[in-house]
Amino acid sequence: MAVLLVSAFFVLMLVEIILFVFVRKRQRKKGTGKWYRIVMLILFVLLWAVTFKFAVFPPVREIPTTGSCLIGFSDYWVDEDRTDPYSGEGTLRELQVRKWYPLDSKNELPVIIASHGSCGTIDNNVSLYRELASHGYTVLAVGHPGQAVSIQYKNGKKAGPSSVFLKQISIIQPRKAPDQAYGIFSEWMDIRMTDLNAVMDDHADREGKTDFIMMGHSLGGSAAYAMARIRDDVIGCIALESPCMYDIKGVENGEFVFDDSDYEIPLLNVYSDSVYPHLREWGQYKNNVMFLDEDNPYYTNVYYEGVGHMGLCDLSVTSPLLSMVLSGEFQKVEAYTQLERLNAECIEWLNALK
Repeated sequence: MAVLLVSAFFVLMLVEIILFVFVRKRQRKKGTGKWYRIVMLILFVLLWAVTFKFAVFPPVREIPTTGSCLIGFSDYWVDEDRTDPYSGEGTLRELQVRKWYPLDSKNELPVIIASHGSCGTIDNNVSLYRELASHGYTVLAVGHPGQAVSIQYKNGKKAGPSSVFLKQISIIQPRKAPDQAYGIFSEWMDIRMTDLNAVMDDHADREGKTDFIMMGHSLGGSAAYAMARIRDDVIGCIALESPCMYDIKGVENGEFVFDDSDYEIPLLNVYSDSVYPHLREWGQYKNNVMFLDEDNPYYTNVYYEGVGHMGLCDLSVTSPLLSMVLSGEFQKVEAYTQLERLNAECIEWLNALK
């Protein structure tokens, strides 16, 4: 459906261009005035721009929740006692946190900490956050400044991704240059883990002892795995197509060296066509292969066929075109259907933890 909608918008754009060329030729033949031609040009440009906007970001219908709780959300900010590595101005790092929570639930459920992917947003998996809140969970979605496509500070100012971070994404080649990749992975994990520690400690200071479940997409899932390694208050982890970057401890003979000890908490490892067929080829996913091969009841693995990497987050519905570009192809499964499947899978897994 999304593919047909985007295709229809682009056909409309093409029709508008053809119509514009036709009108321009008619104007020249009739010798219309200069201001008339300028007005017509402006109108066509505006019409084309509006059509293009809807082609990239078509109308979105909200994915309904299945839980019984009413949902609320609010933003707050956590200040870190360290210089922001991406600011270049020596300013302290400030994190935006979006809290999704049930309005009418007294359940003592774990708090879910969500970390977005590279150049993601605080609403990276908002349909899943809302679904979790409807079932009584509190979700703290963390925005990582410099690694998010857009972040808002408490003074109202907004910022995009860091040029340093974008350059690292463009040059990293884990298979061809593992030493360089290991250095970048380590830097990313240090930044993410410090961010997440700050948010989790802040919550525990205000609310008391808390059990946490980590969740993340792509780079965010890598950070989620890392927190599962280092914190005793993490009791579960959901990783949406993520390598275990923190487990990489070095490089020997051109290969990554891993801490391949078993995780001691339940993991839900989710994959799409973008990575699953390549898990045994790509060295950074060696521990993910361990999750598949070991007969360990802690490891639950899910593979969605006909879905690309961005089909595991809400970009697949908010912008099917961008999702296609970033994943490399249009996904075969309808985006709404896929996200509903993912949401249901996460709820089922969480229910098994209770």
